[in-house]
Order: sequence, then C-alpha cells, then structure tokens
Amino acid sequence: MSADRRAGATARGAGLCDSCRHQRVVRNTRGSVFSMCERSKVDGRFPKYPRLPVLECAGYERRATEAE
Repeated sequence: MSADRRAGATARGAGLCDSCRHQRVVRNTRGSVFSMCERSKVDGRFPKYPRLPVLECAGYERRATEAE
C-alpha cells in the first residue's frame, strides 16, 4: 500500500474515511490535501469529495492493515 493511500499519514480528521478502503488522499499543487471517495466512481450515491468528518457511511469498508 502506498503512503498516499494511508489516510492517517496525510489527512487527519476525515472520520470514517481515515480507515476506509475506498479513500484516496489527493494533494494539489498548492499543498492542500483532500479525501476522495473512490466508491463514487461506480456508485453515484457517494460524493467524490465528502464533507468531513464522515461519521456515518453506508459504503464504509474497513481498510486491511499491513499486518493482516
């Protein structure tokens, strides 16, 4: 898993997104960091960039840890 996929390393306070397998952390050229939901690509019910922190999400799936 790349460092950009690990939310805790780059974006904090994203709620459930921080541990969700569908999160991708996106950085722009100005250094801002955004939490993108990759589930939004296949299911329109999920926003591409959800309002943070996400406290409840029907599409949440816990990300496997490196130890698993």
